[in-house]
Amino acid sequence: MNKHTDQAIRNTHPTIVKIVYNDPIEAFDASEKPVAIDMGLVAPEIAALEAAEAKVAYRELRRVAYPPMGDQLDALWKGGQEQAAMKAAIDKVKADHPKPA
Repeated sequence: MNKHTDQAIRNTHPTIVKIVYNDPIEAFDASEKPVAIDMGLVAPEIAALEAAEAKVAYRELRRVAYPPMGDQLDALWKGGQEQAAMKAAIDKVKADHPKPA
């Protein structure tokens, strides 16, 4: 089971309101009746959720790696060598954390 299992089950089986993580996983509807989970539907949904997460994960990695905004604006204002050094620093962050295709 991975961190997207719960959401994938709920996305593919909208009548489920309760999931119990036993072996095997048990699921119930609003009237506490058992609901059969079709893992053939769940597995591709997990893959889709993981892909969607990967597409945006780079944003947070870049956000924390970029130089502070004040320093970026200062370098832009000063221009010249400071601006070139800041551009190099920003380009390195982008190279270290590329945007997924």
